[in-house]
Amino acid sequence: MTKFNPGVKMCLVQIRRTVWEVVAIEDRFRNSAWTKVEGADPADTGAEQMRAMLEQVVPDSGPPLRNVRRCRKLNDFIYEFKTFGVRVLWFYDSGEPQMRKRIVCTHATNKLPKKKFQQVLGSATTAREEYLLAKSSGLLAEPRVRKKEEA
Repeated sequence: MTKFNPGVKMCLVQIRRTVWEVVAIEDRFRNSAWTKVEGADPADTGAEQMRAMLEQVVPDSGPPLRNVRRCRKLNDFIYEFKTFGVRVLWFYDSGEPQMRKRIVCTHATNKLPKKKFQQVLGSATTAREEYLLAKSSGLLAEPRVRKKEEA
């Protein structure tokens, strides 16, 4: 993620919306946590489980916060979805009633050594700050809904 440019809208891609809306922040090349999980090897069971979690479980039931093997809080604002070998960092969108149940995914990665993971966590915190700045500035674009072949 690059420094926030106040003249450019922040782009989101909607993973799925039912009771909860799950979105991912996109960069200017349309890369996101979702594209990394979606583009993983189909034989990777951890990535398959993560896809199912982000597309089915979380939108219908919310984040599984009581299951520390699947989800945990990393700091005051950033959380982590976990499956075998795959991690997705995310945060809650706070604010207007229509966004109260929005989960914003920032980064997807394989399990990393602690030092490298701390760098990714720092990037996720920065992405959250940029998201909130874009939102308060009116520069947060509506999430792009994936096409049928993407879903």
